[in-house]
Amino acid sequence: MVLLFNVFLTPSPANSNLNLERGNLMSYSKVDVTKYSLASLAVAYKWKRVILNIELAEDYKQQAEELEQYALALFTGVDIQYSHKRNITQQDWISTYTQINDEVILYLGNHDHIFLDSSTDTLEEVVQIVREHKAGYPTVAISHWPENIRWGKSGYIELNETFPRQLNTGYRVTPYGIEYSGICIDSLIILNKALYKEWFLEGEWREGTALPRTEGIGTYTLLNIKHSIGSKLPLQTIITPYKELFRHFDGYMHQNISNNICPSLDIPPGFFESDIKIRYGYDNRKEGCININPKGENYYAYDSNGVDCMITLQDIPLVWKDRIKSFDINSNILEEEDIQHRLLRILNMIYSDERYNPYVESEVQERVLQKHLTAYKNYQLD
Repeated sequence: MVLLFNVFLTPSPANSNLNLERGNLMSYSKVDVTKYSLASLAVAYKWKRVILNIELAEDYKQQAEELEQYALALFTGVDIQYSHKRNITQQDWISTYTQINDEVILYLGNHDHIFLDSSTDTLEEVVQIVREHKAGYPTVAISHWPENIRWGKSGYIELNETFPRQLNTGYRVTPYGIEYSGICIDSLIILNKALYKEWFLEGEWREGTALPRTEGIGTYTLLNIKHSIGSKLPLQTIITPYKELFRHFDGYMHQNISNNICPSLDIPPGFFESDIKIRYGYDNRKEGCININPKGENYYAYDSNGVDCMITLQDIPLVWKDRIKSFDINSNILEEEDIQHRLLRILNMIYSDERYNPYVESEVQERVLQKHLTAYKNYQLD
């Protein structure tokens, strides 16, 4: 699989209408968040090629060389193509197409989605599914998991609506995730090279057309693009795996998912110095540490007395593991209770919006729990 990271970093918010409330968490420069994102991507997969197009606004220009060297050090031994300019024109996207030397692409047009999984197993599984899938254009929704997993059957329900306008067509529950037929042009997906070609190479764009992100693919007529399929996009087979792979750094408050359900992220203290201190199983918090307790009452992002993470030791993100200096583990923890609370928090992400609850099938819940239990070899569902 090829990684295509195509972003523009500016201090200005990408969308001033979004509610990105970080609660008690610190704010970071987009350069530091990009570094954290790239570090997570570096351990997420054995990339065949990495294409990094990272353009900086004037405010960040002085950090361009630093960011490039940081990225090159992360992807040591990987075939990497680095550019200080992101794709905008059709010719840009065509040039990138010639660099894609695999049939599967993980595309990110956002700098702030972090690979949080504790292993590469689930990502490798869905990549293989995309390679083997015979129906349509297989596309994996890799982030915004709480939303995608619960609206697979119902489709997205607008914030001012109570019921879905219509159920998704082609919906089914598979061993690897839920599927349905539709259009997914988000800037955080796994797609195949054939779909990339259909989007960017078919037809001729009018001179002066700018299209820096895939979301613009859906507005051909507005952009005055002459395209062989007009304003109609090809149907895709959209796949959401049973486990969260990536999370938006600033959470999902803009989708009414609170920081006490699926919180915004922090960069662990000591991350860039490989000096992370893990404190596990305690009710009180300690500054300078990552405070983890699956039985915590509230998240720190929501409550200043809360814990940073409600995961178990087996769930520690892969991106942290080689940067951890020490562990402080409460000797009074009960593993089975911790696992039960961890699973409950996962279900809370799915069922935090009652409008979707009638459309989340029991089989989906069971498969989500089974997928997460694979990290605990001695436990299974009753």
